[in-house]
Amino acid sequence: MNATELTNADKLRLLPWHTRLNAFNNVYAQLTFFGSAFILFLNTLNIDYTQIGLLLSALPFFGVVALFIAPSVARFGYKRTFLLFYSLRKVMTSFLLLVPFVLHEFGTQAAIGLITAVVLGFAFCRAVAETGMYPWSHEFVPPSVRGKHAAMNDMVSRITGTAAIIAAGFILADATDLQPFMILFVIALVFGVAGIWSAAHLPGGKPTAAPPVNVRSWIRVFQDRNFTFYMLGLYLVTLASAPIGFLPLFMQNEIGLTNSQVVWLQLGGIAGGFSAIYLVGWAADRYGSKPVMLTGLIMRALLPIGWLIMPRFSESSLAFALLIAFIWGVAEVSWGIGSGRLLFVSVVPAAHKNDYIAVFYSTIGIVGGITALFGGVLLDLTSDISGNLLFVSLDPFTPLFIGSIVLTVLAALLFSRRVQVENELTVGTFAALFTHGNPFLALQSLVRYHRFTDERSSIRVTERMGATRSPLTVGELMDSLHDPRFNVRFEAIITIARMPSDPRLVRALCALVSGTELSLSVIAAWALGRMGDESALPTLRAGLDSPYRSIQAHCARALATLDDQASAPLLLERLAHESDKGLLIAYASALGRLKHAPALSNIFVILNETENEGARMELALAIARIDGDEERFVRLLRGMRTDRATTAAQTLMTIKRRFGKRLPAELATRLSACADLFARDHMDDGARTLADLITTLKPQLEHLPALTHTTLIECHARLQQHGGARLEYIVLTLDLLIFSETKDA
Repeated sequence: MNATELTNADKLRLLPWHTRLNAFNNVYAQLTFFGSAFILFLNTLNIDYTQIGLLLSALPFFGVVALFIAPSVARFGYKRTFLLFYSLRKVMTSFLLLVPFVLHEFGTQAAIGLITAVVLGFAFCRAVAETGMYPWSHEFVPPSVRGKHAAMNDMVSRITGTAAIIAAGFILADATDLQPFMILFVIALVFGVAGIWSAAHLPGGKPTAAPPVNVRSWIRVFQDRNFTFYMLGLYLVTLASAPIGFLPLFMQNEIGLTNSQVVWLQLGGIAGGFSAIYLVGWAADRYGSKPVMLTGLIMRALLPIGWLIMPRFSESSLAFALLIAFIWGVAEVSWGIGSGRLLFVSVVPAAHKNDYIAVFYSTIGIVGGITALFGGVLLDLTSDISGNLLFVSLDPFTPLFIGSIVLTVLAALLFSRRVQVENELTVGTFAALFTHGNPFLALQSLVRYHRFTDERSSIRVTERMGATRSPLTVGELMDSLHDPRFNVRFEAIITIARMPSDPRLVRALCALVSGTELSLSVIAAWALGRMGDESALPTLRAGLDSPYRSIQAHCARALATLDDQASAPLLLERLAHESDKGLLIAYASALGRLKHAPALSNIFVILNETENEGARMELALAIARIDGDEERFVRLLRGMRTDRATTAAQTLMTIKRRFGKRLPAELATRLSACADLFARDHMDDGARTLADLITTLKPQLEHLPALTHTTLIECHARLQQHGGARLEYIVLTLDLLIFSETKDA
């Protein structure tokens, strides 16, 4: 790296000056050429729609000069150019203060002429300044934080803009002449000077060598299909924005809002944008520009419908307008941050930024100018439209609104299908992030995750992220797997196991299973089984050959949880030759879950030799899964643990009722006697009587499969051997008997 080249650390340290610049400039813009106040100022002079459109079109039209001055700007220096012409913009604006004098001394046409000259001069200075700012900002804003930085800029700008708009509303209340507007312009100039001071502190922007103006270079830019399709989409969106510049007049003339209300209406847009700005910036950096941008476009396409159906000259008009403005603010933030980030990060190559940005800025200026001019002309041409169509009020603005909807939809289709961006989500997938699980709790958890970093808080937040079951938390959960604190990593695995399956999480857990941190590999294998994603099967099968028995055991159990029938023969083979008790139980349990009948005899051998009660119950459950009913076995076992005598007795009486008339009187009596023994808690006598019943009931059980007969014979032998000491054999026998009668019924 060149010693004089700015590092990202340098850029990040000085970025707050850019935020200040945007904040001061937003106040300046809201109170002059880009706020509702300026439109109302022109309307006060009785300028018609076409003239207003012509004045507004000058601001973007002058963008075309970027094509011709970009090389000179580069050689002169981006920073130097911006500061010079950004300052001249303020000088041009100051001439607006002469409008009342010219109006009084020379008449309306002279005042309009002065305003036109000021707008043209301002537009030229603005075009030159921004020709320097675009490549300059490309230099001093690191791509990794462009979305978040844009969000922060917008957030701070909205706060200052809100204050400016509130003040403007009060200043313009009941305005009957131009004096209140002059006060606004003076305030704007003060903030404009503060913006110059802020810009002077930004780094970079030094003079660079640049080739002279070359038409061929512009043609080469448009040979980039991705850039061309991006620009075509942008042109459509710009054309669809035709109603925006005239909305203050629509709200005043067609809806019936006052000057102050029209100005304050911008607060709805600011509030809407402010509510979503940080989320949008974060989402753009995390999930990509395109889904964020398209989400904004979809919202923009729907909002003109609100303008078409809103109540007019009603007490509810202002509230309805504020609601639409709020939603519009969210849409504009999504579109603005998404499209801007897409342009600078994915569409414009850094090596040719000068040519690309010059073409971008100049051509979008031409389209923007056409849009403003076209909007004004169309409004004058449709000035006679009135009436109602169903629930829609018709007025001169109706064609503009309908055209806006159509053009925005076309732009969204073009961006989604033609503009290519690598490794970004589709709009559907992006929307699913906010519709699956609990997105509100997830976002709250993300804030807490980055805010609190002590171990106890990190564990608590990690656990909370799992409770949300939201894909929004996937990135933080993966980050938690690499936390230096063992307890946080452990909690992250437990939490991931509770999440819906996600390829990224599955891959991360698979890496842990194959890793060397054994205490985490074991729990990761369990988590893969719980998540139920079959893409983990190769890793879990490989885990059966791990040199560590704990990993082998958990991989076997996880494979069974995933119903991997292909692994059953291998597990059976290992069951027959394994000597480690823990692995034997794990293999037996897995084969039981897989309902692998050939394993039954081996499991009975292991069960008879196992002393640990918990392990015996797990083995008995494996047998019940292969040859019985798992749910009934569990219910019986729970009942036996609560009140073994009553549960066993009631179950035998249920079996007696189900045999019904097929049961000879003598056997029925013996069943009742066995039930009575259990009811009196004579477990040994009851168990051995139950063993005898298995033999005497043989004719009634002839319909059962051979496998069940084998199981009952084994239970008979063990009941005779152990009596009531081995509860699992009593439960198994009762389960098989009642299950067999259920199947027969």
